[in-house]
This record gives sequence, C-alpha cells and structure tokens, in this order.
Amino acid sequence: MESEGLKVFLKSVGDAVYSLNTICVGLAAVSKGNVEKADDLTISWESNDYKQSAISARSFAVRSALVFVEEALLEYFKYISNCPDQPAKILSAVTTDGAAKKVEKLSSQVSNLEPYWAPIVALLVRWRNQVVHNSNTSLSPAFRKILVDNSAIISQRHAAIDISQTLSNFDSRKITLKDFTTMIAVTIRYVRQLDAELSPNIKSTEFLRNQLVSRDLVSDYKNVIGVNGIDKQKKKFDSFIKANFPSLIGAQSDTLFESRFDILEHK
Repeated sequence: MESEGLKVFLKSVGDAVYSLNTICVGLAAVSKGNVEKADDLTISWESNDYKQSAISARSFAVRSALVFVEEALLEYFKYISNCPDQPAKILSAVTTDGAAKKVEKLSSQVSNLEPYWAPIVALLVRWRNQVVHNSNTSLSPAFRKILVDNSAIISQRHAAIDISQTLSNFDSRKITLKDFTTMIAVTIRYVRQLDAELSPNIKSTEFLRNQLVSRDLVSDYKNVIGVNGIDKQKKKFDSFIKANFPSLIGAQSDTLFESRFDILEHK
C-alpha cells in the first residue's frame, strides 16, 4: 500500500511535471511566432527572436521544475524520518546532512534498487544545487562510473538517452528537457521502491503526532478534538483525516479516533 508520504510526493512531482509540460506546449507556439501578448496581461514582453526567447524560457522552466521535484524528494525523506518504527540505520540515513548524502546512505540500506537509480537521483540533487546556489557541485567519481557502466541499459529503458551526454550537460550547466524527464522518471521509481520496502505507513499515534507537528497541523487538530459532542467530534475528525491523511480513511481512522486525545495533549 502506498504510504501517505509517497502520495504527497507523487502529487507534488506530478503537478510540477504537468506545469512544465504545459509551459513547453505554449513555448512551442512562441518559437514559431504564433503568439501575441494579450491586452489583459499587465506585463512587458516583446521579442526580436521568438525561437531564442522560447529556448531560454524553456530552460528556465526546466530548472525551476527541478527545484520543485527536489523539494518533494526532501519532504519524502522528512516523512520517513518521522516514522518511529523504521530501523535506526534508515532514520540515520534520512537525517544525515545533505540531500545527496541522504540518497547515498539510504540506498545502501535498501535492496532491490537498480544500480543506476541512486546516482541519477543524486545527480538531480546536485543539479538543483547548481541551479539554486550557482555552485560548482559535482557528482562523485563512483556514481559517475556507475552511470557510464550502465549507459546501455539506461539508454534502453529511458528513451535512448545518452547518459554520458547528460553528464557533459551537467558539467557545462546546460540541462535539457530530456535530462530532466529521465531524472524524474528514475526518481519516481526510486521513491516507489523505497516506499514498497520500508512500508512507512502511519500505524501508530506517535507517527501521526510526528506528522501533525511536521506539517504544522497541530492547531487544526486541536480545534477538531475540541468540538463538543462525540458525534460532531467524529464527523470533524473524519473530515480532517480525509483532507490531510486520506490513506487512513476507514478502520484505521476509527481506531485512531478512539485514541484521539492521546495523539496530542488536548488543552
């Protein structure tokens, strides 16, 4: 069963990818000069070279989407870190400093991951740092070797991408849409496999408490359990769970309702 953390991750990534795709469709029209600024757009815009304007804008959109995806990945790691029943080595991995280091350490603790997945996810993280911080970040020689050694299978599984060219693009700070879509596809598979193996589902009041704190929902939750009358309280509780933790709807939600005052101290 998909965890709450995975559902949030997939929605965030899906929204970023759909928005990027929509932008790319619009920019295809810009590149052909088939557009003009609508009068109700209160912005300044003109172009002497529609094709170059579209290329530059698409590059910006890809780099921006990259940031959103990496943030979604970090939120998933944060979700796991709040899961009290995970092994100590897993919790240590997801709480270590640095997103790329999290990927590296976590991958060493989980089986059934394709060898090239962690290096590509780490590349996504490094590329994001390059975009946001204009840093001279690099991918480790060990991860580079894994990618080159697996270039044939990566090409076979991911639309004939040349991973050596992707690494060259990274070094020259020129991300392409194909680089981005490949890293996204691999990152989704990576997170899905983590979720399947770790099974970080909300099974306890402690885990739910951690999630309420992490997602800044404590005040909202206290308002729910502060409602007078058990019937109204149950209705509010179910609505709260449906809105914020839809995977808990049903018997598990009923069980948690019985322990609603133990989840957080009610004042």
